Amino acid sequence: MAMVFVKPLRTGALMSVILLSGCAGLGTMTGPKPTQEAPEKTVVETAPVAVPEVQGEAPSHQYLPRQAYDVAGNKIDYESEPNPYIQASVPVAPEAVARFQAASKLMAEEQNRMARKAFEAITRDYPELSGPWVKLGELAEIGERLERAEKSYRTAIEVNPENVNAYLSLALLQRRNGDFEASRDTYVSALKLWKDFPEAHLNLAILYDLYMNQPVNAQPHFEAYEFLVKGDHPQVADWLIEIRRRTGIETSFIDIPPPKQEPAAEGSDGEPVAADAAPNEEPVEEKG
Repeated sequence: MAMVFVKPLRTGALMSVILLSGCAGLGTMTGPKPTQEAPEKTVVETAPVAVPEVQGEAPSHQYLPRQAYDVAGNKIDYESEPNPYIQASVPVAPEAVARFQAASKLMAEEQNRMARKAFEAITRDYPELSGPWVKLGELAEIGERLERAEKSYRTAIEVNPENVNAYLSLALLQRRNGDFEASRDTYVSALKLWKDFPEAHLNLAILYDLYMNQPVNAQPHFEAYEFLVKGDHPQVADWLIEIRRRTGIETSFIDIPPPKQEPAAEGSDGEPVAADAAPNEEPVEEKG
């Protein structure tokens, strides 16, 4: 089963702004956010869900998305949690955005030494931004300076603990270094921040399956990824078919419909009658 590890997408000016954002808990930079009244939501009573039991279930399974059903057995549209990194984004100076884009262009053109110097300058001038540290980590990986790469990713997380992209990059590096348990724990930390992080689910599933030989723990996260991207990845669908053959678990961990309620039988007067009701009179013994 050929698999690829997925890194977060980083394209366009909007994504550049998202990557640059990195000021966690520094309210003095942004000021109070305007209060908005949330629209009223209809409360829907949900049916209980019975999740398949797995011996030695991994802690990561507590961060799986779940398809909900109402009491009538109808699916409730799933609303993914917002990316906390984007939610926490603050306005970034236009000059910082322009410099970040210029450095990224140098990196794309494989002018890595100049790109590194440009990103390092951004970290000095804008120490509250975490995105440049992620890029420095990537450049260090390209140069096979793995210790420096890990330090850069960890610095990005220190600058902004909600930078989920930094967790993903760090986990991939840890997997590359053969530290599979540390990689798993980093993915779990990312999912603890954002349980609807598709790439974290997918890469964690691959880690469990190919590197840790734990297909039973991998299957729920493959399912989570397919659920979150709404099946828009045929290759993952094929991987799921293959892994289900190996685990023997056909029941979904994500989408488990509630048991159907059997309608009660009605008597002639319209009242429900138990199917195995006992007779009202005691049997009479025959005399002979």
